[in-house]
Amino acid sequence: MKAVFLSDAHLTDADPVRVKHVMRAVREITKDADVVVILGDFFEFYHGFGNYIYPFFDEVVKALGEIAAKKSVYFIEGNHEFGMGAYFEACTGVKCVEKLAINIDGKKVFFSHGDEIGAPVLRAILKSRPILGLMDLLGPKLTWKIAMACRPFLSKSHKTYNEKTLNRFRRYGQRKLGEGYDAVVVAHSHMADIEVRNSKGRTVTYVNTGDLIGASSYGAYVTEKGFTLETYDPQCVNGSF
Repeated sequence: MKAVFLSDAHLTDADPVRVKHVMRAVREITKDADVVVILGDFFEFYHGFGNYIYPFFDEVVKALGEIAAKKSVYFIEGNHEFGMGAYFEACTGVKCVEKLAINIDGKKVFFSHGDEIGAPVLRAILKSRPILGLMDLLGPKLTWKIAMACRPFLSKSHKTYNEKTLNRFRRYGQRKLGEGYDAVVVAHSHMADIEVRNSKGRTVTYVNTGDLIGASSYGAYVTEKGFTLETYDPQCVNGSF
């Protein structure tokens, strides 16, 4: 049994080479996995608009569809994804959720993007019905332009190491583990991290996937090894970009 967990590629329309690189990396990382969980901010911005897919993400949708045809794939919406929508699910076969709790190899695992840890108020506002309704009203092209214009104020896709933030995420993981989960997997901070502890006679694990581009990091679970942090070699999938 193998599961992989990845996040934070922050794909846009501005860099098609980056898109190709990321999707090659995703194909390579997931090729022998049974379960794939994308923990959000895979896109710099995405909102589901009826029967519409952003044309510059056609390659992404196709690749995710090919992967989901062979294995279980979940997409947890990050703070850059808003209502992915039934059409995205229909096109890809990917199950879109806000949070996820599933059984992996007999272990209860909780997944969340993690934006509720650092900025719960901002998350609540941006994910509110009025904001989502406004996006629907403005339509995909205008909403995309507004989202890209807001990037300097709302997006921190290139985050630096911060021990205070690292520990805040660890405390969140420990609280969730205290609810009876065997493992908790988050993202958002762009700081790859793993803690394995003994709690009341059982082994529990906290994982932060880091980010798919800056650190080339992702999380994994293999029956024989348990939960681990992994990295891929960018040179193996596309060279430098």
